[in-house]
Amino acid sequence: MPPQNNQQKAKKKQVIQKNVASKHKLSKTSGAGGIKKQKTGHHGKPSYRALDDNTLTLVQQKRGGFFDFKPLPIKKKKITKGAFRFESNPTVHGYSSGYHESGITTDTTDHLWNRTQLGNGLSAFPSTAPNPLKGEKFYESNVDSILKAGDGARTDTAQTILSVPQVNGGGSAGHSGSNVKTTKQKQAHDLLRKTTVDMLRDNDMTPGVASVTFGALTVASMAPGNLASQAVDAKKIKASQIKDHWESQREEAKSRVEHMYQTLSPKEQARVSHHMSNVFKSLPSDRRLANGRCTSPVRDKKRVGTNALTGGGYVSSSNDVLPTPTHSLPIKGNMSNEEYARTATLYMTQPFRGRRK
Repeated sequence: MPPQNNQQKAKKKQVIQKNVASKHKLSKTSGAGGIKKQKTGHHGKPSYRALDDNTLTLVQQKRGGFFDFKPLPIKKKKITKGAFRFESNPTVHGYSSGYHESGITTDTTDHLWNRTQLGNGLSAFPSTAPNPLKGEKFYESNVDSILKAGDGARTDTAQTILSVPQVNGGGSAGHSGSNVKTTKQKQAHDLLRKTTVDMLRDNDMTPGVASVTFGALTVASMAPGNLASQAVDAKKIKASQIKDHWESQREEAKSRVEHMYQTLSPKEQARVSHHMSNVFKSLPSDRRLANGRCTSPVRDKKRVGTNALTGGGYVSSSNDVLPTPTHSLPIKGNMSNEEYARTATLYMTQPFRGRRK
């Protein structure tokens, strides 16, 4: 997208404030200040490349993601319903798994492709879409960045147990295809849908903000081990090999998200923090963000009692330092580039996918 000068941005803001109802005014609240910098050089750590990501199929590796964006026809051509969803395929662990879209859900993309362009830089979800999408207005200029960043935000359904918002009683819900009871799965997905709407309505959205927010959202929505273990039939989770590594995988994903967070400008970090603050306000009160970060504090990776999955409570009330990621994404990349931002989202969510054959 071409850069906008201050006069254009001021006009853009004025237009949407006039068109969007007062209860839907865009928030300009910044995130936490005083962000503590972490080292971004990981000497001796291998660099991530989609071509080497064995949690992707060969086609996905070559494409650099899941959806084929090269003939991007979303403004002119009808897209087949469910085109953003990808079929289950075999893993090396003896089971097949489909994918959970952990940022922008498939039904959200279906409605997004059927949006109405209102003019003056605004678009709207169809009035026939369900809440929280129904009729919501947003910036058309944000669509491509959010679609591409969201394409990389995928976890295996076989190892996905979701966090349920406090308003729906909290707790956790298995995802379809996980063998864990799926009660309140819809409510857990609604938190992702609502966050996507908020991101589309953000006047300061960039590819980097979209990517890191979806990475952080994936970690937050993937229930921590002590909570995931409360889901009915958690012991029957399809990806049985993950039981002893549940929290260590979440911590690895956290460290990758924070690694990418530190590559953003202070203004971009503030927008990510704003969106994640809203996410955590929707979760039970015992869940919180770490000071100056966009993910939660480090958790105990050991199993509590006879829980189905490993993982305990927060190990520190202070602003603890996350472990270094096992892989890094080359800092020479540019997070303002939509393709690099998509690669970054693949990198951040990789710990939640199993190896493919």
